[in-house]
Amino acid sequence: MHGWKQGRRIASRCASLMLVVLTACGGGGGGGGNVPDPGPGPGGGGSGGNGAIIGGASEISSPSGPPTANVLDSLVVPAAQAAAATRSVAVASVAVRPRAVSLALPQWSDAPSPVMPMPGLPMQIGAPRELSSLQSAGDMARKLHWSETPEGAQVAAISITSAGAHGLRLGLVVDAMPDAAELRLYRKDRSKTGFETTGQAINEAIARNRRADGDTRAAGIWWTPDLGADEVTLEIALPAGLSTSQLRIAIPTLTHAYVNLALPTELELRDSLVPRNVGDAAGCELDASCADQYATERNAVARMTYVGSDNRYYYCTGSLLNNTRRDFTPYFLSANHCISTQASATSLRTDWFFRSASCNSFEPSAQTTALQRGATLLYATAAHDATLMRLNDAAPAGATLAGWDARGTAVTGTAIYGLHHPQGDLLKYSEGQVQSYRNCSLGAGSITCNPGNAQSDFVNVGWSKGVTEGGSSGSAMFAGGRVVGTLSGGSSSCTVSGGSDVYSRFDRTFSSQIGNWLAQ
Repeated sequence: MHGWKQGRRIASRCASLMLVVLTACGGGGGGGGNVPDPGPGPGGGGSGGNGAIIGGASEISSPSGPPTANVLDSLVVPAAQAAAATRSVAVASVAVRPRAVSLALPQWSDAPSPVMPMPGLPMQIGAPRELSSLQSAGDMARKLHWSETPEGAQVAAISITSAGAHGLRLGLVVDAMPDAAELRLYRKDRSKTGFETTGQAINEAIARNRRADGDTRAAGIWWTPDLGADEVTLEIALPAGLSTSQLRIAIPTLTHAYVNLALPTELELRDSLVPRNVGDAAGCELDASCADQYATERNAVARMTYVGSDNRYYYCTGSLLNNTRRDFTPYFLSANHCISTQASATSLRTDWFFRSASCNSFEPSAQTTALQRGATLLYATAAHDATLMRLNDAAPAGATLAGWDARGTAVTGTAIYGLHHPQGDLLKYSEGQVQSYRNCSLGAGSITCNPGNAQSDFVNVGWSKGVTEGGSSGSAMFAGGRVVGTLSGGSSSCTVSGGSDVYSRFDRTFSSQIGNWLAQ
C-alpha cells in the first residue's frame, strides 16, 4: 500500500509568555557546526503510552466523575474572549539597545530535503544544528557582552544565523534564570517587532515539562518561536540589582527550518507560473474556502508546528473542542503520534484561519493569525492515537469550539468529511464515508490494522472527494457538524485509486478519559 507522500502521518497496513510575534533576516560572523540528521525517528513527539493523564500538578488532574453528556454543538468565540493579536506587535523599547554578538552557521550544504519518508514516519520540516560555541552556560557567559542602562539594568544580545533557513528555533537549556529576567526575540531587519517573554514564564514552562515528562533532556529545553528567517536576535535584560552571574543558560542546538512555513504572495506564485493552489498539497485536494457548508467547522481547525523530543520540527493538524460548561476553554484535539509529551506541547504553534482568502485563490486570508505560547498536555493515549491539550492562549475571535458526538453514530455507511492542512498547506476538505471498523495498534512508527467490529476503536474511511496527506495527521473527522474521529494514517492518494484512511473513533477516546474534561 502507498503511504503518504510526506508527513507526520502514520502509514496504514490493514489486513482484508506574555507573547508577541512576527515575521524578519540578518547575518554575522562566528562559528558552529552541524548535527548529522539521519532523518525523523518513529515519533517526534515521544510516546504517550496506552493512555495516561499527563503531569503531576493538580491544575491538570482529570476531573472526577463520569461525563454528563455525550453530544454537544459548536460554539463561536466572541471578541471579548479572544486572545490578543500576535502579529506586528512592538517589543518593549529599551534606553540602551545592546550591540549583539554575532554567531553564524554556514550554508547547510547537506541539509535534509522534504522527501517521501518511510511509511509511518512524520512530516519533518526542520532539523537540528549544533552551536558548538554555546554548549554550556560558561560558553554563553563568555559570549555575552553586557551593557548597563540608565536605570541600572543589564542588557545583552546575541544574533544567530543559520544560512539558508526559512526559520529558526533556538533551544535554550536553563540552569538558572531569574524570574524577573526579560527576553526579547526579533530579527535584525525588524528589530521593533517580535516576541517577548519573562524568566518566570520560561521557568514555569520547564517545570511543567518536568512534572509531566520527568527529568528528560527534551523537558529541560525551552524553544524560542520561529520568526521566519535565517537570523534571529535574542536579547536578555536583567533588572537593576540582579547580577549577570544569576543567569546561566546555554543554546547548544537550534532547529533549522528547511521548509518555508510562510506563504508566497499571489504575485510571486503567478510570476513563477505555479499551476496550482498555494503550498505543496497534492492537486486533487479541495480548497476549504470553497466549502461554505463547513464554514463553522473550518474555523475550529489549526495548522500545528512543533519541536519533537528528537529536536526536529514537524507539521500536524488539530481542532478546538467545545465543553458542556461552554466557558471557551481552548481544549485542543490532535493525534498521539503528533504530540504525546508536555515538552512538545510547550513548543506548539497553532496557525488559525489558515486558508485562502476566497475560493481557489492564491492569497491567504487576512484573518490568519498565530498563537505561540504552546499548550498544556492533559491526556495522551496511544491505544486510541489521540491527545487532548489546553492551549495556553485564549482562542482567537471568530474561532469555533467544535461540537462533538460520542454516541458512536459514525457507523458503516455514515457520510463524513475532514478538514486538514496537508503538507502544511492552506486548509483543505475531503468528503467520503465510513467503510468498516478496524482494530489497530501503534508501534515503531506505524499503525497496523485488522478487520474489526462495532466494538473496535478505529474506522476505515474511503473518499469520494479529496484525500489526506502528511501534515493532515491529527485532524478531525466530522459528521453533521460534530467531531466523530481523529486521523491516524492511511493510504489515500491523488495518484492511487482505492486508498483509504484510518481514524480513531471519538466515542471510544471520549470514554477513555477525554470526556471527563469535555462534559462536566
